[in-house]
Order: sequence, then C-alpha cells, then structure tokens
Amino acid sequence: MQETAETLMTAEVKALVGQSTDVMEMYDVIDKESIRRFVTAIPDQDPRHWDEALARPRYGGVTMPPAMVSLIAGRQYPDAEDLLNEAMLEDWFRDGAGGGRRARHSKTLTPLRSLIRTRTHLHTGDEMEFSRYPRLGDKIYYQTRYSDIQEKKSRSGRPMLMVTTETRYWNQNNETILIFRTTGMEM
Repeated sequence: MQETAETLMTAEVKALVGQSTDVMEMYDVIDKESIRRFVTAIPDQDPRHWDEALARPRYGGVTMPPAMVSLIAGRQYPDAEDLLNEAMLEDWFRDGAGGGRRARHSKTLTPLRSLIRTRTHLHTGDEMEFSRYPRLGDKIYYQTRYSDIQEKKSRSGRPMLMVTTETRYWNQNNETILIFRTTGMEM
C-alpha cells in the first residue's frame, strides 16, 4: 500500500505570508475614563494609571495597561455601523464573540479556509511583545499580517498548518507599543 503525498502548503498558501490589512486608526485618543474603567475591571489599581505626578518622572505621564491597547484600538467612530447588531442579524444565537469582526478593513487578510479544505481550527496560543506603555492622549494605529505559515504532520500523519498572524500597534509618533502574535492550527 503506497501513501499519497498530501500537502496543504500550496503556492497560494505560501503567498499569504507577508500579506497585511490596511492600517486602521482608533477613534479618538486614549482617555482617562477608558483607563479608569479597564483598571477597575481587571483590577489593577497601580497609581501610574491615574496619578500624573507619580507617573510623569518614570513613564512620561499616565499610562494604560499594555494589554488594553489591543481592546481599545478597535474602538469605532460613533457613526460606524454596529457590527454586533450585524452578527446578531446573521445568527441570533451568536453573541458576536468568538470570531466576530471588530472593525471593517477595506483590505482584509485572505481567509486561509478559502484556499484549503480543513475541518478543524484550533487556537494554539498568543504572544505579546511590549515596547512601551501607551499613554494618556496617544492615538493608536494598527495593522495585521500573516507572519508565518508552516506545514507540520499530525500524529496520524495528516498534514496541518501552523498559522501565525501578527498585529502591530503604534502611536501618533510611530512608536511601536505592542506586537500581538496569534497562532492557530488548521487541520
């Protein structure tokens, strides 16, 4: 019995590495109320998140918890359509989480599943690389790209793809704040 060489790593899939979305811009700037609500919720009562006199010498001003940048960056303009409403209209059992779109990009990443036939997607992990604390008054921009796609074999010998996307967040001075990497497995 001869095994057939099956692969998911086609030329189209290889060509995805490096593909990126448009640059997205957060509505407004980082404000005290957003920071207050977030640090109360997680809870993180570090005074650098609200005390200007304490935060200025070491951090250059009031800071926001670094992980908050990935949440606040997707804040939409007040007149933007409500994507949660749209998700509920498509499937009213869904709550909009778990794959719900956060923002509209005029250029999006090509969905991998449009190029290959897989049955399973498994989220395998996240990694955050912090470069600086986001500060009160910062305007946040971000862009997502496919940074790596590798083919592996499962224990049963079936091919699978390890797919890593990378989202870079930066401020109005083009200072990188955070790079957020997400890895998933397609089988």
